[in-house]
Amino acid sequence: MDILTLAGRGFSQRKIARTLGISRKTIRRYLADPKLITTARGMRPRPSKLDPFVPHLKTWLEEDPGYSATWLFEHLQGLGFAGSYEIVKRQVRRLKEHQHHIAYLRFETEPGAQAQVDFGEFQVEGPDGKITKYYAFAMILGYSRRLYAELLEQCDLATFLD
Repeated sequence: MDILTLAGRGFSQRKIARTLGISRKTIRRYLADPKLITTARGMRPRPSKLDPFVPHLKTWLEEDPGYSATWLFEHLQGLGFAGSYEIVKRQVRRLKEHQHHIAYLRFETEPGAQAQVDFGEFQVEGPDGKITKYYAFAMILGYSRRLYAELLEQCDLATFLD
């Protein structure tokens, strides 16, 4: 039930307020001007402490989209920003949502055309305390992404070619 319907049935302002659970002043205001019921009350935008610093945020995020809100907050404080971290965090989230994300294409190769090779060094201490170096040879095939690994005693071109 709405205010105008109840008032049309002869309910008093006090009884309408009790029925709907709202203030009598509200009832009086809506009965005086029924247009208020249908028009939405808009919030007036309030100025933010961050407003003068938003261009700095945009510039920094264009420079490097990876900047964190913490880093940006600290640099804004250096420029005289006196607001909270939460305001900065929300604004950075909004600005980052509007940025374009870069799509990466997976690099595909033909079978047998490419492999990636790497060596790793390991030191093993024997029972007698002597330290021996071993090298791990790892090769990942480009097409199948299969890994071939081998433990070697030498890391030179001849061993690699073998």
